[in-house]
Amino acid sequence: ATLRSGDPEMKFGPLPEAEQEVKTLGRLYGTAKSQIFIGPEAREAVVKAQAPKYEVLHFATHGLLDNRNPMFSFLTLAHSAGDPNEDGLLEAREIINMDLHAKLAVLSACQTARGWVGAGEGVIGMSWALFVAGVPTTVASQWKVDSASTTSLMIDFHRRLTTRSGKESKAEALRQAELGLLRSERYRHPFYWAGFVMIGDGW
Repeated sequence: ATLRSGDPEMKFGPLPEAEQEVKTLGRLYGTAKSQIFIGPEAREAVVKAQAPKYEVLHFATHGLLDNRNPMFSFLTLAHSAGDPNEDGLLEAREIINMDLHAKLAVLSACQTARGWVGAGEGVIGMSWALFVAGVPTTVASQWKVDSASTTSLMIDFHRRLTTRSGKESKAEALRQAELGLLRSERYRHPFYWAGFVMIGDGW
């Protein structure tokens, strides 16, 4: 997709493993407790309507931080043809007005953790917007991530969340998933796993 935000033109390439990633997560959580939206189904209006119903939100999509206008930072979703109110960009300014009840949001995307430091407001970004909307914990990437390694990391992370005992925290589940990539032959370089950070309540 090609989108415009301000002056520069930005192009977002495909995320080839994203569909496999979310389908696997759907099986981990079970069809009775999860819902998956892929491609044109992942419309902005659908996400806004469905997101408040779930305890875990996982976005396997691109995200972009607008340093000049932080509240216009966004996650890319499908555009609803004929809907003048939805442009397919779920912006931080829209997220803060949502009433979310999730305990965790995962932004399995590009550069979503980066923020702009404002006077007295700390780091403003997607994690801040989600926190204001009611989500205490966000996992996000600090740089443009590799699609294949991210899928591997996310599947392991969610597998640990769904099978964890009461003693393992969300932060520990992410740490162990990252250590798994560190120990692998293919993805041991920190580029593949160190970009993902947990912001907020790690328990």
